Amino acid sequence: MQSPPDNLDAHALGRAAPEKGLAREACPYAEGTEARERWLSGYDEAVAAGAEPVTGGLKREPGR
Repeated sequence: MQSPPDNLDAHALGRAAPEKGLAREACPYAEGTEARERWLSGYDEAVAAGAEPVTGGLKREPGR
């Protein structure tokens, strides 16, 4: 999957997050916001589609 540009919606950014080296718990949006729910939904969708989930916040070398 090719990473989207940074100006896309929270869902698309969440979907690209595992490939960028971000763990689910590293969601950049505040708890209780719609953006957080959309980001987490995108992240979960990427993992369900076969992306390797990241644990511990950030990979040492994101994108590798």
